[in-house]
Amino acid sequence: MTNQTTGRKLPRRKTCERYGVCDRTISRWERDPELNFPAPTIINGRKYDDEDRLTAWDRENTSRREVA
Repeated sequence: MTNQTTGRKLPRRKTCERYGVCDRTISRWERDPELNFPAPTIINGRKYDDEDRLTAWDRENTSRREVA
């Protein structure tokens, strides 16, 4: 298995679509220290999420759910 990074930044709208939630939910996830949701990059006042960091977060949470 290779560790390839995309370097893609997703607009917040696409992150919401990815998880099937609204922007407000993502904001709550960011503030919850137990979730450890990746912080966005802010460019010209708009939030962008690093796709690689989201994928890593997904993997971490999947393995955490399997252990529980």
